[in-house]
Amino acid sequence: MSARPAEQLLRAAECLRSAGVDLGLFATPPNVTYVSGFEAPMPVGYVTEVTGWLPPVALVRASDAAGWLVVPDLLLPAATNQTWFDRVLPFDTLGHFTPMNPEGSFRGALRSALHEAGLGDGPVAVGIEPVLPVVAERVLGESHPGAMTRDATEAMLEARAVKTAREIELLRAVAALADVAQETFVASAGTHVGRTDVELWSDLVAAMEHRAGRPLTVVGALMTGVQTADLWAGGPVGRTIEHGDAGLLDISPRLDGYWADCANPIVFGGPPTAEHRRYADAAKSAFEAALAALRPGRRCCDVHAAASETLERRGLRVEHYTGHQIGVGPNDPPRLVPYDETMLQAGMVIAVEPGVYAGREAPYGARAERMVLVTDDGPEILTAFPWGL
Repeated sequence: MSARPAEQLLRAAECLRSAGVDLGLFATPPNVTYVSGFEAPMPVGYVTEVTGWLPPVALVRASDAAGWLVVPDLLLPAATNQTWFDRVLPFDTLGHFTPMNPEGSFRGALRSALHEAGLGDGPVAVGIEPVLPVVAERVLGESHPGAMTRDATEAMLEARAVKTAREIELLRAVAALADVAQETFVASAGTHVGRTDVELWSDLVAAMEHRAGRPLTVVGALMTGVQTADLWAGGPVGRTIEHGDAGLLDISPRLDGYWADCANPIVFGGPPTAEHRRYADAAKSAFEAALAALRPGRRCCDVHAAASETLERRGLRVEHYTGHQIGVGPNDPPRLVPYDETMLQAGMVIAVEPGVYAGREAPYGARAERMVLVTDDGPEILTAFPWGL
C-alpha cells in the first residue's frame, strides 16, 4: 500500500468511524473489492468449492484506514498484485498430495489479522455484514470476547455512494464493454434469424471478452419474441429466432470488480411494426424524462415520477422501478423508486431503465437502459451504444 491509503479505503474508514465502528470485517465481493482494490471473485467454481465456500475477507481498522486481506492461497498472486493493503494473509485450499484443512487455515489467518489489527482486550465495535461466515464470527468471538458486532451495511453503502475518480474511470471502461455487446446485438437484427438465442448470447459474450482480452463474469437476460412482453421472462432459453421477432438485451459485464448494466430493444429480420415502435418509443421517452430529472439535489423518487408520468400519458402501465445505482455492486441503492427520497449527488452513477410490456397476449415489450454519471453540469451518459429502434 502507498504511504497514503487509497481514497476508497479512506472513505470506508471515515464512514465506519461515524457509525461508531472500530474495525470493519467484510466478506461480500462488492465490499472486499471496494476497500481493498482486489477484484474479489464471484462465489462460483473451483476455488470456491475447494475452500468450502470460505470467501476472501477484508479487515479495515477505522482509526487509521489500515487494512488486512485474508484470501485462499490460490488467489494470493492476484490479491498481492491488485490490493493497496500492506498485508495479505493466505489460507490453505486443496492439498493435492497431502490433506489440508481449509477451515482451520482460514481461522489461523483471520486470527493473525485480528491480532495484527491490535484491538486490545477491552470492548471493541466490529462492523460486519449479515452474510459474514459463522466461522469468522466464531474466530472474532474467540480472539476478542469483548467484541460487539454491528451491521456495517449502511456505513459501507454511504462510503460507496459517490464514486471516486478512479471508480468513474473503471465504470467508463466496463461501460465500453457493454457497448460492444449492444452494438453486436443491434447488428444481429439483420443476420440472426434462424439461429438460437443461446448462439446469440455466446456471440455477445465473446465480443466483450475479445475486447477485454480475458474471460468475464457476465449476467443478464436475452429475450426474444413473446418473451419481450413479460418482465420476468429471462433467457436465453434455446429458442430459434424468427423473422419479425422483437428482441430485448439487458446485459451486465463485470471488469476489474466493477459492473455495467444496459438494455436495448431490436426487431429481427425486418422493419418494426407500429406496436414495436409504440413500446420502444415509450421506453425511450421515459428514459429521456428520467435523464432530464437526474440532477444533484433531486430525489430518486422525483426521477421515478418523471419517467412514470411519461409512460402514463401514453396510456401504458408502470411495472417496475426506473433504475438503480451501480458500481462494485450490479444493483446498488439508492434506487429510482417511488419511496426512495435519497438526494442525488454529483459522482453517483445510475443505471436508468424504464420499461413497458404488453403481457403474454402480445409479443411486444421494451426496456431502455443506460448508465449515467450525475454531475453538477448535467447528466453524462456512459454507455453510448445505438438504440436498436
